[in-house]
Amino acid sequence: MPKKPSGVQREPCESAARSKMRLTQQQLEAHLWGAANILRGKTAGQDYKNYILSLMFYKRLCDQWENEADEAIAELERQQGKQFNDAQKAVFRARGEHRFNIPDGSRWGDVLAASTNLGEKLTQAMRAVSSANEELRGVFTVDWNQPAPDGSGKPLIPNEVVHALIQHFDNHDLSNASVPADVLGHAYEYLIKKFADDAGAKAGEFFTPPEVVDTLVRILEPQPGDTVYDPTCGSGGMLVHSADYLRENGHHATSAQYFGQEMNWGNAAIGKINSVLHGLEATISAGVSTITDPAFKDAEGKVRKFSLVLANFPFSDEFWWLKPEQQTDDKKKKDKLKKETFSKEGYKDPFGRFGRGTPFRAPPAGYGDYAFILHILASLTDSGRAGVVCPQGVLFRGQPEVEEETGEFDDDGNPVIKRRKADDEHLIRKALLESRLIDAVISLPLNVFYGAGVPACLVILKKQRPPERHENVLLVYAARHYRELSNQNELRPQDVMRMLVHVQAYGDASEVPALVAQHSQRIREQINAREHDEVERLEAEYAAVAARLAKLETQVAEARAELPKIASKTAREKAEVALAKLEAQRDKVVAKIAERDEKIAEARRRAEDDRRDVAQVGTELGALYGDPDELLKHARVVGIDEIEENEFNLNIPRYVDTFEPEPRIEVPDALKALRSAERALGNAEAALMKLLKGVGYGAD
Repeated sequence: MPKKPSGVQREPCESAARSKMRLTQQQLEAHLWGAANILRGKTAGQDYKNYILSLMFYKRLCDQWENEADEAIAELERQQGKQFNDAQKAVFRARGEHRFNIPDGSRWGDVLAASTNLGEKLTQAMRAVSSANEELRGVFTVDWNQPAPDGSGKPLIPNEVVHALIQHFDNHDLSNASVPADVLGHAYEYLIKKFADDAGAKAGEFFTPPEVVDTLVRILEPQPGDTVYDPTCGSGGMLVHSADYLRENGHHATSAQYFGQEMNWGNAAIGKINSVLHGLEATISAGVSTITDPAFKDAEGKVRKFSLVLANFPFSDEFWWLKPEQQTDDKKKKDKLKKETFSKEGYKDPFGRFGRGTPFRAPPAGYGDYAFILHILASLTDSGRAGVVCPQGVLFRGQPEVEEETGEFDDDGNPVIKRRKADDEHLIRKALLESRLIDAVISLPLNVFYGAGVPACLVILKKQRPPERHENVLLVYAARHYRELSNQNELRPQDVMRMLVHVQAYGDASEVPALVAQHSQRIREQINAREHDEVERLEAEYAAVAARLAKLETQVAEARAELPKIASKTAREKAEVALAKLEAQRDKVVAKIAERDEKIAEARRRAEDDRRDVAQVGTELGALYGDPDELLKHARVVGIDEIEENEFNLNIPRYVDTFEPEPRIEVPDALKALRSAERALGNAEAALMKLLKGVGYGAD
């Protein structure tokens, strides 16, 4: 690894990036993703995301500390009308007030000045920062000095790689002077999304698609004074989107309070950083299960109540009732723990969320879905509301109580009837509906979540519902509309608009025109912004390639201009070979630029399609609510009495016509197709007979 020349030693905390060059969001995103490319494949699995995100945050904290010190010194100089010398600046710098404390010896310049054992130095610096700030406890979970698994004593991440990362991050200042908080927050979310795309199935552990989160947030409409809670918060997207909604409506993010719990330490660290970067001041607890060890409790030891809960919990967790450390592969141990944890009445919950003392039975051990749903209900205030991502199985799993013949007969010859008890999940769903807690259910398209191939839905729960809705449940079939991508499906802005109009209108056709107008305008602006961001992002991503092309074009032009001036045949031949090499290099770069231009063109085409579709969807929604029969194929307000007749089964196709009719074919077209098929059959038979004759079969 190259070392600094002797005598050229930076002062601690003085970065090469002090120029404070203003970065666009897209330039910052390209810079941050470039760091990910340096580290990819050099850590265990997908853990590299935690390294990159924590290093970015550490650099931000250090740069902002320096920026705050510079601003404070400049203000003192202005007030006193004189310039301070370096010694005076050092004193004022140490005394200055800062949002976060960065201890001496743990600042960016201290790490930058080191040349060996960089992993150890970086880990120590991050831990010192975490220890010095209560709000940052648990943020820096990675060990840059983790030993390689081969027992060699060498670090898993070589010193050279850590050096390359530090040099990469040192290229840009990340303080407010260069990167405003909102720009850095958006770039951080972009990084999380990129890591999710890269992680595939495992991304579901920490990331919910933003379109799904946006739908839930806009249905529940966070308000100033709300306490917002996510019991399985992952990277904190639900909390951040709630704050964004408040800002969009003219409120400060901190006009609400934010709380989250996440079992995975690494994901919780990402969520904490996300919270700090977005200015939420969220309280996020980590390391234990929300079901076995809820982090937020009241003075009586019961779960704390919140006005708004958003959640995307692990689907159908088989061992939801076990603490993380108990979830081993030892089946006998699990069976023993189950006997200790479950009684005849079900799970022995010390927090009173289900079982005896509530209208709900304990969830069965096999599926954890209702354990999370009941925890969410127990966490709601008397006027609280919740939006929950669930597997669609919660809508229909579990059988009601039935009487069935055993095949035997009594002494009088009558068949013996056996009564089979209702399943627990059926009884819980029945209790939810009888308590009038389910306000709406939305079925989603397949494959919109990372690693979750099962059909999913959104369940909206409300403790206090308007009188006109009290005896009804809105069911929305939104599975038809999405954009098909190579690895998964994506909800488009217009698909989100469909769901929002259905839920907010709640069957009232008079509400639809205003809702369509409101959402159409907002979504067009959203599409325009996304198009701009994507084009700018591609241009930033290919900026180095464009610069390389400009340089090569100049070199090629200069080489061509020089050729006629060369008198020597040998020298000319060498110059022609050199020119050919330059032209080959240029052609490769031109191909990369063509690749960029095609991606930009595709982004513009997609945006134009979406803008057109928004107008079309608005028209369709207006027509739907004028045609009750057609509306039944998309959404329906269903009375509780009808749901009871269906034995409290909420499977949406029972109530909404999800059948896709065969396309209508006109009789002349059908006859034309039939004649064409008959001609093709005759030609095939003639060709077959010719072949058979050629090999000696068939009559003359």
